[in-house]
Amino acid sequence: MSLSFNFTHAFSDKAGEHGLEPRDIAYLKPRLLDAIKQMRAQREAGKLEFLNLPYDAGAFATCAQAAESFAGVENLVIAGIGGSALGPAAIFSALCHPLHNLLDADARGGRPRLFTLDNVDPDYASAYFEFCDPRETVFNIISKSGATAETAAASLVIFDLLKKRLGAKWRDHVICTTDPKSGDLRKLCEREKLPTLDLPPAVGGRFSVLSPVGLFPAFMLGLNAEAMLFGAGEMAEFCLSVEFERNPAAQLAAILYLFDTSYGKPIHVMMTYANSLYLLADWFRQLWAESLGKAVNLDGKTVNLGPTPVKALGATDQHSQVQLYIEGPFDKVFVFLEVKEFRCELKLPALYGDVSSLGYLGGQTMNKLLASEFSATREALAKHQRPSLTISFPRVDARSIGEFFMLFEIVTALCGHLYHINPFDQPGVELGKRLTYGLMGRKGYAK
Repeated sequence: MSLSFNFTHAFSDKAGEHGLEPRDIAYLKPRLLDAIKQMRAQREAGKLEFLNLPYDAGAFATCAQAAESFAGVENLVIAGIGGSALGPAAIFSALCHPLHNLLDADARGGRPRLFTLDNVDPDYASAYFEFCDPRETVFNIISKSGATAETAAASLVIFDLLKKRLGAKWRDHVICTTDPKSGDLRKLCEREKLPTLDLPPAVGGRFSVLSPVGLFPAFMLGLNAEAMLFGAGEMAEFCLSVEFERNPAAQLAAILYLFDTSYGKPIHVMMTYANSLYLLADWFRQLWAESLGKAVNLDGKTVNLGPTPVKALGATDQHSQVQLYIEGPFDKVFVFLEVKEFRCELKLPALYGDVSSLGYLGGQTMNKLLASEFSATREALAKHQRPSLTISFPRVDARSIGEFFMLFEIVTALCGHLYHINPFDQPGVELGKRLTYGLMGRKGYAK
């Protein structure tokens, strides 16, 4: 495991009366160990399929072959929403050049630009369709059922655009990631003889990043998908261990659950001290909110519970949010993501030594400044009794990203056990979908 963890600032020694006590964790330990044993048994029984994604050799090979068949295209447009977009976008942001889409083809190593069509804003969508020449673009439509209105709408435009511009060759520029047997998109792919990638039926969208949802774009971009899956698999073994002190998922689940339910901190802020990790916080927001925000528990009792995830970027948001965080309500716990070694070291020139606000920086590095900003913010929060925990990336690479994805998927499942809710459904989202269908005149759905 390459990620490391520092929970010191979550406890009372650092965060005062708003920090946890070791006895709090000890109290939850038996419940979490029971949850881990249940997860292990379910995994052995072929359930909790997201745990087995790192070992799916068939999906790995299929995605690699599909990506090879599209080698040399200029653009890859992903049409999806929720986990179908957030996962690939997080991989792209973390592992590609920060200005990847602005580089020419040679500088990109012949790999495509990546665009994520994840909203039905007409101006936003139209711009993508106008910019991406269909002759130089592959459209990856991602939807388990094909029924989600936003992705279905994008699909209509994509199919129409390709047919009009490319004629009989339009099928060469589209690939659909969908359920292997059922759903409207699967039926349409069979009718039109479109290439497909199988989305495991038992894996929900927000748990799908390590499936073809994330693997195919990773291969298209020339990223190390094998290392990402290795990291995820390695993390799964740590997080299914019954050695509590060696299990980061169990400890994270205990800490975050306690802050929400016993310490009045229902707002969970993930603050990344690297731009490359910022979209990981976006991915986390959906995972946390959609999995744990539930009206009814497993006994059918109305509970209306769930923590609220927030994202922030250091050091940028020190100048937009930290004032609230330090002096506002005591209703937040902070999850910091830091990077120990960046890809680049940017030295600050030794100029204007006689200017006090500039001179002290000369000869140092921007790397040290960002690390100092992080340490200072964490300590300032602690001095005001604002608890936090830190996850450190030795560097941002495919292995560590895979570890992060699997870590928080398992943390989420464990928290579902603690909250006594189903973390794998989303009835609130489904209601909104049905109401949208009615407003748009879909047969069988009332307005």
